Amino acid sequence: MNKSINPPQNPSSAIANGFIKSEIMILIVDDLPDNLRVLSAALSGQGFQIRCAKSGAIALMAVQTTSPDLILLDIKMPDMDGYEVCRRLKASTTACDIPVIFLSALDDVFDKVKAFNMGGADYITKPFQVEEVLIRVKHQLSLKFAEIEIRQLEQRVKQRTDELEKINAELQIEIAERQFIQESLKVSEERLESILGAIEDVVWSMDETLSKTLYLNAAVERIYGYPMLDFFADPHLWLKVIHPEDRGRLKNITQTLLSTGSFNEEYQILRLDQEVRWVCNQGHCVYDRDGKLLRIDGIVRDITAQKKAQQQLVHDALHDSLTNLPNRPLFMERVRQAINHSKRNPKYLFAVMFIDLDRFKMINDSLGHIVGDQFLQSIAKLLASCLRGGDTVARLGGDEFTILVNDMKEPNEAMMIAERILNKFLHPIEIGDQSIFGSVSIGIVINNREYETSDNLLRDADIAMYRAKSLGKGRYTIFDKEMYEQNLKTIQLDNDLRYALERQEFELYYQPIVHLSSEKLAGFEALIRWHHPERGLVPPIEFIPIAEETGAIIAIGDWVLNQACQQISIWQSQFLEAKSLKMSINLTCQQIREKNLVEKLDRVLAATGIDGSTIRLEITESSMMDQGEETIAKLEELRARNIQLSIDDFGQGYSSLSYLHRFPVNTLKIDRTFVELMSSGGQNLEIIRTIILLAHTLNMSVVAEGVETHEQMSTLRQLGCEYAQGYFFSRPIIAADAEQLIKSQTT
Repeated sequence: MNKSINPPQNPSSAIANGFIKSEIMILIVDDLPDNLRVLSAALSGQGFQIRCAKSGAIALMAVQTTSPDLILLDIKMPDMDGYEVCRRLKASTTACDIPVIFLSALDDVFDKVKAFNMGGADYITKPFQVEEVLIRVKHQLSLKFAEIEIRQLEQRVKQRTDELEKINAELQIEIAERQFIQESLKVSEERLESILGAIEDVVWSMDETLSKTLYLNAAVERIYGYPMLDFFADPHLWLKVIHPEDRGRLKNITQTLLSTGSFNEEYQILRLDQEVRWVCNQGHCVYDRDGKLLRIDGIVRDITAQKKAQQQLVHDALHDSLTNLPNRPLFMERVRQAINHSKRNPKYLFAVMFIDLDRFKMINDSLGHIVGDQFLQSIAKLLASCLRGGDTVARLGGDEFTILVNDMKEPNEAMMIAERILNKFLHPIEIGDQSIFGSVSIGIVINNREYETSDNLLRDADIAMYRAKSLGKGRYTIFDKEMYEQNLKTIQLDNDLRYALERQEFELYYQPIVHLSSEKLAGFEALIRWHHPERGLVPPIEFIPIAEETGAIIAIGDWVLNQACQQISIWQSQFLEAKSLKMSINLTCQQIREKNLVEKLDRVLAATGIDGSTIRLEITESSMMDQGEETIAKLEELRARNIQLSIDDFGQGYSSLSYLHRFPVNTLKIDRTFVELMSSGGQNLEIIRTIILLAHTLNMSVVAEGVETHEQMSTLRQLGCEYAQGYFFSRPIIAADAEQLIKSQTT
């Protein structure tokens, strides 16, 4: 018997009577005193002897001095985690048979699988229930002492047989001894049969040729579903019921057993009712003292529940919980396999598609997250219906999906799938009583021999998807190297932009705004310019979208607001005529969303000493419409401070007349697109006439931007437009030139 096992003096009665608990030692290993206290109190209250260890090192020392019957082992400990403690125990000849039950707050599939692979007998998740701990402890002790009982009985039989051989000389003593041994064997067999009949595992014994079944307990009928007599009638039945999927792997199991002396295999079986179950079959050869094979003994354990749990954990780890599609790790692994296959077979062609839903946030915000989730589930089914056999669709997270188009004959197969997907979105998706029209932007990358990793393929598909979005959404774009190079430039520009304020690389230019009736200067629009140390002057159209995407626009917008207000304050102190000038400053939608926007403006006005009426904040109409009632309340606060408000690029957004009259706006700014087309007359001219009439009806003035010709200026004046700006009057100019312009107006 292994030295690490300390069974009760009478193991049979220990199992039959629920253990002689005072003779059973349990070691609890946990670095948390509260856990040690709760478990120690619960187990000692059941009559068990308890030892506690606060670290893995102390636990290993305790096992060397006093071998426990069972160990409750925490995983997360500071000096040595539970996995390492268990590994060392199982590597020890004196402690390898001690059952270990893991106690851990780790609930991940890989943590549980790792625990069982390390040799753990069971796994309890924290926070634990004391009742569950007691039941699992008793179950493991039952199994342990049942195994000890079997070994002791075998030793007893051998001992009695040896004794009989030694006393052959005295016949009367021999007869008495034989009678005594027979009676003892009968008692032991009855006791053993009682034990074996109560356990859930199949205990079996066969002759040395595996042609005759010597013993089976009743558990064989519960696990295999066949009558016990069938196994005695057909000794090869246990091989015949192996599932076809595993039969080939185990065809040489008999030879393995006879050559190595043991086997330990996990495989599937087909019960008599055709139910599939997983079993673990452990067998070993039993030899006499001369090394002659006597028989083969073994145990079959039903591990179906454990296998299903492992399979479910693996499935959950590799699939999206909402759509049940493969997730990022599984998708990336399949792309990696496709890359490796293409390396071996140059003719193999595949594509990766990156799909992003357009305006999904609007669906979530307007219809709620439950409808949003149902919409994503419908999208998953829609995408799957557009694929061929062998293709993979996955959800990376949020509203992002990917597709692996496998084994293409030519690249346009990926484009055909993309067209199929886009056509599906021409029809609404029904979610309950809601009909939702959606659209997607798709990026496609075709594999070539330059790709070495799945990450690079997904990166380029993502770049192509963003290009599709920038081109208007609801379309697909195929990746090319130019996109990658442009993306690198954008990334570099983004990195440089983060230091531009700190390095004082920004400068404000000022474009004059002219009063059309008098052709005198009415004010300026502050326009930011970036003096990049390497690229020179970077126009706002290149860096403003990046700043908005990264959130840097808030700091940049604050800088523009401060600089523009300081500049108009300086001019007002230097020039009398400057006191009537207005400074127009653009506000982005991110700035409008800031809760402390009004407080910021108050601080700027106080610091510069200018009146609120001196500045005009220009806000795009799309920003206003996006914010709704919240924006109206905020704009009312600004108007209360005499700050002028202007709707920028009017006509380019999605104006709502029902909202327009509610906004406390002073000015409408006609977009340059309408001014450019005005000279062609017809409807374009009437649009401007209508905008001006609408503004005047709502007591608003009008500013036209992009005026480049005398004809445009004259027409706008005739239509009643009050103000204008554009290259006809002046390009945006630096502060020094603006001062000269103010001086000339004064003169």
